[in-house]
Amino acid sequence: MSDCCSTADGANSGVCPACGAKARPVATLTVKSLVRDHVRVSAAAAFSFCRTPDCEIVYFSGTIVFLKSDVKVRVGIKECEDPSPVCYCFDYTRADIHREIEQFGKSRIPEKIKAEVQAGFCACEVKNPSGKCCLGNVLQMIQERMAAIHEGSAPGCSRTREVRVYQG
Repeated sequence: MSDCCSTADGANSGVCPACGAKARPVATLTVKSLVRDHVRVSAAAAFSFCRTPDCEIVYFSGTIVFLKSDVKVRVGIKECEDPSPVCYCFDYTRADIHREIEQFGKSRIPEKIKAEVQAGFCACEVKNPSGKCCLGNVLQMIQERMAAIHEGSAPGCSRTREVRVYQG
């Protein structure tokens, strides 16, 4: 498998200036690849990725902050409306997962992704805003949808949207 699916999180991470949540380190290559104003990305900066769904900040390093609107792709974990990307390398969305589960009672998307990764076609480090392999997110999305069906809930975003806007 590609390195994209085996990278461990670093121990040293920042705290998001907007929501105060602990963020995860992200490679400078990831940030530079995905932000519109890549000139603001210094090779010496240590960027963090905010995973808080209702926070507008995606990346930050010191005084440098990139919001959702500064990123070239939709950040799936921060979106409720479709299309909400789940796999950036192979273009799978939340709706694709829901559709497969509705039609077949399960999703084969994880197997499809694994086959593509084994064939060497993964580029999570430059396509996925988190810089990590999406497979964990895909599996979590499948579990959430299966649980929602079991509980009789409607598909979609399971959180309330109270967006935290950065005032910095």
